[in-house]
Amino acid sequence: MSPVRATLTGTWPGPDASQAVAAAVQELGAPYLPVIPELPARGPGSDPTGRTAVMLDELAVDLQPHGWRLTDTPGVDARRGASTWRADLNRLADAVGETGVELEEIVLRIVGPLTLAARLWLPGGERALSDSGARRDVADSLASGLAEQVRVVQSVTGAHRVTVVLAEPDAGQVLSGQVPTASGYRTVRSVPRVEARRAWSTVATAVAQSGGQNGAGVMFAPGLAQGDDDSGPSWTDLALLVSESLPPASVVAVEGPVAGGAVGEVTATEPTGSDTAPPLRGLVLPVPRLEGPGADPARWEVIAGWVEAGRTVVLGLDRPSSGTAAYAAVEATVRALLKDWERMGLDEELLGHLVLRGPGLADTTPDRALEVTRAVVRGAETLERMRVDGELAR
Repeated sequence: MSPVRATLTGTWPGPDASQAVAAAVQELGAPYLPVIPELPARGPGSDPTGRTAVMLDELAVDLQPHGWRLTDTPGVDARRGASTWRADLNRLADAVGETGVELEEIVLRIVGPLTLAARLWLPGGERALSDSGARRDVADSLASGLAEQVRVVQSVTGAHRVTVVLAEPDAGQVLSGQVPTASGYRTVRSVPRVEARRAWSTVATAVAQSGGQNGAGVMFAPGLAQGDDDSGPSWTDLALLVSESLPPASVVAVEGPVAGGAVGEVTATEPTGSDTAPPLRGLVLPVPRLEGPGADPARWEVIAGWVEAGRTVVLGLDRPSSGTAAYAAVEATVRALLKDWERMGLDEELLGHLVLRGPGLADTTPDRALEVTRAVVRGAETLERMRVDGELAR
């Protein structure tokens, strides 16, 4: 059983990439999960949508006043974003070399195909989401481009494994038809569930096959629809869709081409390599409460089902309020989590399937971001101690 681990959402304050990658490597070394930092303060191309868009294969983008647009040739902001991405990987490799750490695993967060289609624009002025052919092209292009980037990350940084988080904050709105059109007077028709599953599965499988003999991890971070009504998918619905879209953990790439020149796959009953743990297959969702204000028992049922099935659940922590000691806030959340874990009747050994994820930190200060990062690590250590000692909340 793996230990309880810690990671971050990925966004980091300020424009200093060297500082960000140093913090990731030094504070989140093995067994934790360092994230390739995102620094949106650097401007276009460093924002989540822009950084993902420049990874597309055979699809180009440029930046317009209303957002990133699909085009025939990359615009100046796209070229700058691609250059910044390559420079960030080199900085990460330098940080690994300077510290002498062995990079067991690195996390890359990108925007998933549903949200990306909702945020990219067609040359005619509508969202790519509004056109079924464009949606398919975006998903296929993302799958191919992201698979290549996983290989590049491994090659440049020396990481044994890359885990990709497919961030889908707009998934609930896409699936319930709540994304507004360009005019704002109407909404784009909802994407059928079977098409959403195909898009997610296409990207997730391409990632899983791109990580060499160690495989690559895949985790989904979907979001609910906005608004007070219940028309959108629930956490249970989204978790089921993610479950149907994830490839088996035993799917890894094999060397050499197979029929048609594509990368092949092998499905084994044991992980490749005697000391190699299987790659992560996970679901990211906010930490729920079982009782009291904001209680969400259904989300707890999702968590229970996933950990009992041996899958990873990444629990996103809220950012501590200004003026609050970061660890005090994280410790309070961890204690509440342990109490709810016990109320659900879950075995403490299953805590090893959890990853605590720190909040987005782009709009704080570097010192505060470092404080929050260390607090998340200490929170994971607390959970792990409880798991090893066999003692739940007292």
